[in-house]
Amino acid sequence: MRLSNGEVLLCWPLDIHVLTQGWYYNNGDLHQAVDLRTQIGTNYKRPVFAAEDGTVDQTQDWDGHTKTGMQSYGNMVRIKHSPYKGMTLQTRYAHLSSYCVKYGQQVKEGDIIGYSGITGNVFGAHLHFEVILNGKRTNPLTWLDGDYTLATGKEYQFNRGEHSVVIPDADKKPAASPAETPSTAPAAEEGKTIQAMLIGPLTAAEAAAFDAMAVESGLADDRYVKLAVDAEGKMFMRAATLTGMDAMRMYALAQTKGLKDKYFSEYVG
Repeated sequence: MRLSNGEVLLCWPLDIHVLTQGWYYNNGDLHQAVDLRTQIGTNYKRPVFAAEDGTVDQTQDWDGHTKTGMQSYGNMVRIKHSPYKGMTLQTRYAHLSSYCVKYGQQVKEGDIIGYSGITGNVFGAHLHFEVILNGKRTNPLTWLDGDYTLATGKEYQFNRGEHSVVIPDADKKPAASPAETPSTAPAAEEGKTIQAMLIGPLTAAEAAAFDAMAVESGLADDRYVKLAVDAEGKMFMRAATLTGMDAMRMYALAQTKGLKDKYFSEYVG
């Protein structure tokens, strides 16, 4: 999306934001992209979302064995967005298990464009994400917000002078007045400790149960997000920037409803 100051704030392409490799690989080699964790337990096929409105201007099918050149990306999608300061802006999503868009298709920010996988030149499941400006790759973290966690704490984040997108106050959602704040809202001193809580995969019935749990727990809409049903008919849900108390409430409710095996809260920041 475009901010009032003319900057671009891209949507995270995954429901979890765990950085496993940055602009430089952890061994010091230049990467020119970021890698994001996709696997929890045995599941590595996560919905991949368009980072902003745009048009699909490239797709690629992996041949199943070549790991050099463009084939190193495996199954891949590239999207062309509105120009940024007169320059061409594109995003690339690589190593997909599959994609569900076609060349020339217009997509909206947050649309599912495919599913993460392990195709191409990979040593484990992850999403390789690039931001390309006028044909040159740029640090994706400078186009995203700061809502992410480092997998080991050692991942490279920013070059000198770089930082996450700063959102002007005019673009920020106004805080609720005291009269509008639910009585079940956590106290301010609890702090925002859980950056992202992933729930799933869920059946439709389980998703409905978690919806009810979110209401019962008193979570605000801007901290609880229901995601689309995936290709297998299952749903992933994500609660973001929670307090520790919020996470404990949700986990306690998951236990009482027999859904604790569907609940994850590893990503603490």
